[in-house]
Amino acid sequence: SALSLLIESTLATGRLSPTGEEVLRSALLRHLRNRLYMQAHLERRPHAADTPLDAPLIVTGLPRTGTTLLHNLLAQDPRHRFLPLWRALHPVPEEAPHGPDEVTLAGQAETWLERFYAMVPGFRAIHGLTPCGPEECDALLQNAFASQHFDDMFDAEAYSRWFYETDLDREYAYYALQLRLLTPGREANKRWVLKSPGHLGQLDALRRALPGARIVHCHRDPARAAASYASLIITVRRPNSEPLSPERIGEQALWRGATAMTRALRVRAGPDDGSFFDVSYADLVAHPIATVTRIYEWLGAAPLDPVAETAMRRWVAENPPDRHGAHSYDPRFFDLPADRVRSQFVAYLDRFEPLCASAGII
Repeated sequence: SALSLLIESTLATGRLSPTGEEVLRSALLRHLRNRLYMQAHLERRPHAADTPLDAPLIVTGLPRTGTTLLHNLLAQDPRHRFLPLWRALHPVPEEAPHGPDEVTLAGQAETWLERFYAMVPGFRAIHGLTPCGPEECDALLQNAFASQHFDDMFDAEAYSRWFYETDLDREYAYYALQLRLLTPGREANKRWVLKSPGHLGQLDALRRALPGARIVHCHRDPARAAASYASLIITVRRPNSEPLSPERIGEQALWRGATAMTRALRVRAGPDDGSFFDVSYADLVAHPIATVTRIYEWLGAAPLDPVAETAMRRWVAENPPDRHGAHSYDPRFFDLPADRVRSQFVAYLDRFEPLCASAGII
């Protein structure tokens, strides 16, 4: 099973510190509890598994290509629904009896988040979160033990190969089931806005699990994206592993990105059925509202209304890229010179290079 592979692989190659052992244990127990909560709810309300999802909007791309920025913008529209961090950590459907209320769960999420940032210095500048703000839907795949998140946190070599080279249809079916259980009837008409770079290498499984999904593909120079991703990995692994090799982490970041992109390009080589929209990182950073407006036009949705636009502009003003400090890194530290990285993305750049123009580093 995915759980067994994750445990065995992490113990075999993860070089876990005592902290890493506790982090792994705690995370796995939390996800097992989440599965029990979901199963109990499904037994009480089996019809919840049939809740329609109405063509979710899903943001993906290589890690560090602006997916978080775009997801946060889309989440400001009250016509959308997203997975807040407090619900991602405790995905119990709202109709579940005797469960903690939103205020309690948000407070628990804030405590969890502050402990995490204290344990992983520098990560807030890389990936800032808030208890009630949108979280990656990868959190639901973690409950299926099929997640890029585990691969970032632990050097689990066999697990990594499995995750990037296998069609995860069973795991994505469980991901879709969770989304259905988390869609209350009164909000069934709201479009889910979801996001995870981990979807990039699983586009087929994602679309089989969520027929009709509309997918926004974010693009950035892979040389910048790979080095930024390697910096994220080494930051989140520092408490968990000893020792760490920057060169090994750079190699992993490069292999993962190239493997996921190769799989994505195979999917995107098919006929254009209108289910994909491409976004340039440079355009998104420079013109966020204009980028969102073009996405709405592509969706054929109602235009961006003044309430949503005001909320998006406020979010941009209140969340500058360096709000929690600058994210600084040197590609040479990870042995990721630009020519080496780009040589692994030749087919991608042949098709999408105009969308990969560089912009400031986030």
